[in-house]
Amino acid sequence: MSFYRKTCGFTAMLFIVILLAACGGSSSPQVQTKPTPTVPRTPTPGPGQQILATMAQKVNTASTLHGVFNVKITGPAFNGTVDNEIWNAIPNKNRTIVLQSTVRQFSTGSVTVTDGKEIWQYDPVKNIVYKGPVSDATPTTTATPTAGSGGQSQLVLNIVRTVFTHSDATLVSSSAKIHGRDAYDVHVVSQGQTATGTGQSNFSYSGEVYIDKAANLPLQVNLTIQGLGQVLLDIPSIVLNQPVPASTFTFVIPAGAKVLSLQQANATPETGSLTLNQAQQQAGYHLLSIPTSQTNYILGNVNALGAPGNQVYTLSYTTGSTSFTIAEGKPLANLPASSGQQVSLRGATGTLTTGSGATTLSWTEKGIGIGITGTGLTKDQILNIAKLLS
Repeated sequence: MSFYRKTCGFTAMLFIVILLAACGGSSSPQVQTKPTPTVPRTPTPGPGQQILATMAQKVNTASTLHGVFNVKITGPAFNGTVDNEIWNAIPNKNRTIVLQSTVRQFSTGSVTVTDGKEIWQYDPVKNIVYKGPVSDATPTTTATPTAGSGGQSQLVLNIVRTVFTHSDATLVSSSAKIHGRDAYDVHVVSQGQTATGTGQSNFSYSGEVYIDKAANLPLQVNLTIQGLGQVLLDIPSIVLNQPVPASTFTFVIPAGAKVLSLQQANATPETGSLTLNQAQQQAGYHLLSIPTSQTNYILGNVNALGAPGNQVYTLSYTTGSTSFTIAEGKPLANLPASSGQQVSLRGATGTLTTGSGATTLSWTEKGIGIGITGTGLTKDQILNIAKLLS
């Protein structure tokens, strides 16, 4: 179970989509262009690369995880924070609590719990609990192109995954201090930049990863990301492979709370919900959707996430007992491909990934990034949905 499948609860991940969609540009990292090397680069990784890889391996192979993950973005178009406490246990149990938030869509005290079979989502503002089988959950954030286990399942944390596994890393210091702990300061640059002056895609970054020297665990990731701004992921607490009580993954309904089905949650317009026509007018370009002639597909919410001019639009659909979300927008175009299966569709190359029961298909079409994510979807089902879009 990867670190990002573990750390990305439903609440945390939708926030990530909003963050990416909301942020405007920032200056790209300054990099040095090297002359064409006359000899091959040595395959032996340096100490920074070794430290980063060893830490990532330790977290990726953990059976349980409990931590506090605080995300802050400072950019020309967006400033906001969301602090989350997250518990995970393999293969698919999760509890996420929003400890504190300055983002309207994520109320302090929001809770998402799943025992792998059922899921509970508690909205403290409305005092409503949405409950249902995991197959009914609409992973609105898993609809992001880089969400390996789902947009509700990923973006700043998916960015961190890329940083951990696809960076050129250099050990800057072995005597840094973070949260009073001795730490390695590992400088990272998007892989390929140091050799070519450009990243593997338009996702270019540089910054620092701070790793606890004693525990060999991440403490903080501080990046400047082109087109996004300054992203700080602070991890004041993270514990691996410790027993997590089974009661952690059960949910007690608060007194007086109303209980609704997850499908009702998906069908109930949230604040800021738009019609498809309104969203299209706002976007200024054509939004792909399933034709109304396909009557077995029901369109629920349409939402615009982010600052004007850099928005991501999400369309939530149900068909029978299956729910899925389509996310599309310019900020999602040409994001770094995950390690999923490459597929050809609609005249483009897409990436198909699965994780925690969710399937995500992402690609870029006419300068717009598009992602489809649903729980329990097969490869053929999600490809057929993509073919229906017009």
